[in-house]
Amino acid sequence: MKVAIITINDNNNYGNRLQNYALQKFLFDNLKIEEVDTIWYDPQYTYMSQIDIFSWKTWLKYFINWKNFRKYLKTYYLKNNIRMYNISKFTKKINIKLDFKIEDKLSKRYDYFITGSDQVWNPYFWLERRNQANIRFLKFVSKEKRIAYAASISVPKIPKDKEQFFKDSLNEMKAISMRETAGANLVKILTGREVPVVVDPTILLFKEDWQRLELKPEWYNDEKYIFTYFLGEPSPIIKNVAKKNSWKIYNLMDKNNLNLYTSRVEEFIYLINHAELMVTDSFHGTVFSILMNTPFLVVNRQQKGVADMTSRIDTLMELFGYQDRYIVNGKCDLSDEEILHMDFSNVKAIQEREIERSTIYMKKALNLE
Repeated sequence: MKVAIITINDNNNYGNRLQNYALQKFLFDNLKIEEVDTIWYDPQYTYMSQIDIFSWKTWLKYFINWKNFRKYLKTYYLKNNIRMYNISKFTKKINIKLDFKIEDKLSKRYDYFITGSDQVWNPYFWLERRNQANIRFLKFVSKEKRIAYAASISVPKIPKDKEQFFKDSLNEMKAISMRETAGANLVKILTGREVPVVVDPTILLFKEDWQRLELKPEWYNDEKYIFTYFLGEPSPIIKNVAKKNSWKIYNLMDKNNLNLYTSRVEEFIYLINHAELMVTDSFHGTVFSILMNTPFLVVNRQQKGVADMTSRIDTLMELFGYQDRYIVNGKCDLSDEEILHMDFSNVKAIQEREIERSTIYMKKALNLE
């Protein structure tokens, strides 16, 4: 059997690359699929991608220094591309097939197509000019080949102008599973279909699997630290804990720390695994804290102009019973002792149960029963 994965093509995000790798490995190892490829349909988010460096407009902006464009190119643009390049090294562990046009023959090449995980159905993450909505709903293949695994909508409601598109597209799927409860509820409201909630692919692999991939950063000197990863605004909660224990704070998104900001995916795993505490507003930052048994706090993302996407973390915290680690509006009711000591004894058993559920779902969807 040949299976193709459609997900968000992104060398700019650690979680995206890790979930893509995990789903491929799960299909190979657990379901014994002979061939699994990820279709890279979007030319953006490779490296050297945020600006067309060969465009005359780029050079014009450089010469006239439009909005301090020269400083941006020399600092942030360069750092961002180094970061994407380093993340792209991990993509080499994934079987990638480039197809920017999604040609007709692609449908004949594979028996099934799986869309997911990650926020493939987040309507705010689609570029119309690249036809991303149709691609991520697998409209380029026949309906009986369309499968969703842990697809994520991640927003509390569908925009009115996209409701009919969602309803039609969902009804055309052979099999649907969602990553969060809120997404499954939206599917039911739109279509009447009861669909299962399954775990993100990264949870289908155990701590030992991820430890085999981790890589110690060359700059790291074995000092104790708190690791932070904020996609929104950072939280001040960690400062007191760090000061009391004389620990350093490593902020992955600090562009002034080139070593950290340009970390490889394998280093991302290592830094979470060896931290005294992880503080994050990232879904996958939270996932890997749980998988690596690292004490953590999740901070409610406060990002102006961005829709609320906390439903995926809500489902994750409920699954493992860590609702008290979710810090909202800067308030933390836990003592320092409670923050730094967590019970991870049930994590593996929960994983085993969820792996079994996901295996049953996928076997049925792929007609392997």
